[in-house]
Amino acid sequence: MFLRIIKNSIMRCYYDIKYPYMEYNFTGIDGRDYIMFSVPPIMLANEYQKIFNTKPKTFFDCGAATGAVVDLAIHYGLDAYGIDIVKYPDQHQSWFYMRERQHKWGWSTASLKKLFDNGRIKIKSILDCEPITADIAYCNGTLTYFDEQTLPIVLSKFQKVGMLCAIHNTTEDINAAKQMGETLGTCNEPRTIRTNDWWIETFFKNNFDAHYNAQLRTFLAIPRQK
Repeated sequence: MFLRIIKNSIMRCYYDIKYPYMEYNFTGIDGRDYIMFSVPPIMLANEYQKIFNTKPKTFFDCGAATGAVVDLAIHYGLDAYGIDIVKYPDQHQSWFYMRERQHKWGWSTASLKKLFDNGRIKIKSILDCEPITADIAYCNGTLTYFDEQTLPIVLSKFQKVGMLCAIHNTTEDINAAKQMGETLGTCNEPRTIRTNDWWIETFFKNNFDAHYNAQLRTFLAIPRQK
């Protein structure tokens, strides 16, 4: 347990700076405790409204893990669903937090199991999905788990979404964390860690207009056919 606390404390330092908005605790499939940092769906919904001048209605989480983000999106009135390739342990003891102006709110994620029971979150790969049609598609680290040859296939699954939102470690993150004496890690093994510019170019090559939103620390990619 001591080693887990140390591991989480080290990971939190850099991510607290980059993603100061939301975190949640969860137990991984290896039985270890982790902290996940994220961007609240309401912030992504607000950005969508700025771009399209209308409120989003649907939300898709690619790599939903325990379902905390899907649960939060539903809480904000979105028709939310998601997928993941593994079934995480039931998170009956987990909490997630929204932070704003040094205030912190938290609520239990004990109800997450129902999202899997009722089919809101399915255990499957994005490669096995039909093209996604949600207004907002969200990938928290997911894109880095595919190699360069597979990424075009993955991105083709999002050509019908309104806006693809992706957060993940880049080369800049790895270097910045090293300067703070940290080594970034994830609960999965990433295959593709590249620069911000590389990701922007990759989105463009795959028919997206994309930019990096510095406030959200998020890549926002919009299919050009829209």
